[in-house]
Amino acid sequence: MKKALLVLLDLLSIAFLIGAYVIQYFTKRKLGMLRWVTFKVSQIKEAMPVDILKYAAVIVVLLLTAMIVRSFMKKRKSLGMTDMVMVAVLIIFAAIYLGFTLFVTTEMIRSYYLVLPMIGAASLMLVIRNGFAVWMCKDEK
Repeated sequence: MKKALLVLLDLLSIAFLIGAYVIQYFTKRKLGMLRWVTFKVSQIKEAMPVDILKYAAVIVVLLLTAMIVRSFMKKRKSLGMTDMVMVAVLIIFAAIYLGFTLFVTTEMIRSYYLVLPMIGAASLMLVIRNGFAVWMCKDEK
């Protein structure tokens, strides 16, 4: 059951990343998609406080990542090599999510407000996956 859940969370992360790539790809290639994205971005901007939400999401992901890394350090002798690699991937991906949120704008990527939640969801799936792996491991003392 544990391995099935971990694989499911990994597949969800990959699916979110593929979805973000597909949106960005078709936004660059198809004029109709660019028009639709521009329309949706304007709707999103007027409906929600986007800047507050994106920084709050980054803070939540970074805090959860820090908690997972701290828990991992306590139980690192009990965890396998796969879990160590996945925690390293989590740290790298959280840094990429932070950089994407802070340094990329809608002028660089037109579909920014549609791609950002997907990258955030993929990062959250990695946090949940690693949190579950650390939580389920037996603590050796």
